[in-house]
Amino acid sequence: MSKSDADLLNRVRSEIDARLQELRPHLEEYEQLQSAAAALGIADHRTPPARAPAPAPRRRSRRRASVRVPGAATQKRILDALEHGSHTVGELVVVTALSGPSVRQHLRRLLGSEAVTRAKRDGKAAYTLASRARP
Repeated sequence: MSKSDADLLNRVRSEIDARLQELRPHLEEYEQLQSAAAALGIADHRTPPARAPAPAPRRRSRRRASVRVPGAATQKRILDALEHGSHTVGELVVVTALSGPSVRQHLRRLLGSEAVTRAKRDGKAAYTLASRARP
């Protein structure tokens, strides 16, 4: 192996090590969120296997491959999560596995129907079931 090959190999190794160090906290956060979801009884069928296969080549289609959940089912997922107490939008995103815009849209509808109420918690909006907010 030539000196330039060895130098290149060492540089690539150090770049990989640096990137792994950078990503380690994200992995730990992911694992904590998975544990929290499991504690709440939320089965996440999207959990990747321990060693995920290499991603398939991208297709030319720009359509998003997503499963659409009807509005009533989405609202039920949010209401079920709020059965356990108040949650911020970010917490609801994690607990329900819905997108942030979807959670916000359905929270607006639930607020309009007075099924949920909004209050401040640690400076952030937190939502709770209206039945729990009343004395």
